[in-house]
Amino acid sequence: MADDEFEGGSRTLVLEHSFDSGLNPSFTKKGMVVLKSVKGNRAFFSSVAPLTSDELEKLKMLAKKNDIYRLRLQTGSGSSGEDYVTTYTPACGIMSSNLSDHVWIQFDQTGEVMGISLETATSQCVNGDNFSIQDWNTSVEVTQTLLGPSPDTQSYIEKLKREEQERAKGQTEDKRSFLAKYWMYIVPVVLIMMLSGGGDQQGGGGGGGGGQ
Repeated sequence: MADDEFEGGSRTLVLEHSFDSGLNPSFTKKGMVVLKSVKGNRAFFSSVAPLTSDELEKLKMLAKKNDIYRLRLQTGSGSSGEDYVTTYTPACGIMSSNLSDHVWIQFDQTGEVMGISLETATSQCVNGDNFSIQDWNTSVEVTQTLLGPSPDTQSYIEKLKREEQERAKGQTEDKRSFLAKYWMYIVPVVLIMMLSGGGDQQGGGGGGGGGQ
């Protein structure tokens, strides 16, 4: 996504949070992430409203139970516009940090949301009975995953072809005749056999003369 693809305006993403326990928590709108530029890391958070008294009590209860505070971002990539990326942090950390949190949003190379993460200044649990802060202090940072250098496929294919050709050359059959390839071994053997055979014939002739 290029910086100028917002046509001089901005892109808005809905940020929601939950103060419920369990596997199927309900979410309410926390605010909006106004995105000016992904590459330039230009984004800010716009809160919808302070915590209600009911939400504040739920947050205190989560902290007492050492439970988690959930956050999710609507990606809008689905056909219904209800696809989300979700993260969480200990509720103790939210209270101990006085509702100050930092949100990271990760985008891919095309500008689609990949994930979200949440961080607080501390995760220590404090006595929250007298906690009364209701205004969020949320900061947002965006990052984009860049593609690494693509492999040089063509050079690799050419290298494989050269290696295959070299192997083929090494495996080419020697089409010379048997005598042409091994004459240096055959000739000495033939000479030895001829010399041995000649000596036997001479010895046999002498023995026959003695018999007469």
